[in-house]
Amino acid sequence: MFYIPTALATDTLIFNASGHAIFKEEASKTTNVILEAYEIPQPALLVLPEKSFHHTIGNAHYENMYFTPGNVPYMYGRFFENNAEIKSVQYIDKVIVYTKSAVAAATIKIRFLRMNEYGCPSDDLLVAPIIAEVKRGTKKNLINVLKHNIKIPKNGIFVAVEWLMTENNQFRAANFVKGDQLFEDFRYQPDVMNNKVEKTASFRYMHGEWFPNDHFQPRNPNAPKEIVDPAIGLILSN
Repeated sequence: MFYIPTALATDTLIFNASGHAIFKEEASKTTNVILEAYEIPQPALLVLPEKSFHHTIGNAHYENMYFTPGNVPYMYGRFFENNAEIKSVQYIDKVIVYTKSAVAAATIKIRFLRMNEYGCPSDDLLVAPIIAEVKRGTKKNLINVLKHNIKIPKNGIFVAVEWLMTENNQFRAANFVKGDQLFEDFRYQPDVMNNKVEKTASFRYMHGEWFPNDHFQPRNPNAPKEIVDPAIGLILSN
């Protein structure tokens, strides 16, 4: 159930949920929303007897650069190529995410997405959502996902963090008056660390669409433009 007091009758509402086709409809026509799930075949996990290999990719690390969406729905995803380096380790064992949280037990959703014909994130590889807890402070988070049998597609995979607009993630209430109304505003946690890179392979999901990370400029137009990826890495297994 949902209620959007600021929506205009002509606004378009966009619903995006793990394992379901994106649904768009005019606000004036939106009463009951039924999302259409698509089938996601799960491959069998191949483990050779007494030979379990692991390999880390992404070079995610501590760096004093953080990203937060503030108080709007947001996803931040990084692309991982399927190449010769990972030929023998095609399954995702753990997701590495570096975060900084000001709340004790924040939660994030991890999403695994295929690449579409335009090189952008598209369909989910899982129906069931993966919700991970993030502790207060600056942390390296290891999220176990091997049980989901996520095999990297031939043309690669996007791994995204989705911020959850839930009460446990709220931080720093800011009250302000507009006209005769009192508004309460929140930032949502956690912040996700950024790593400097030579060429970005990341996208941001906002306003119902995915945008390449290199399209965004610093708030200060005179500041040098830094090329970054979210500090997301993968530990792969056979």
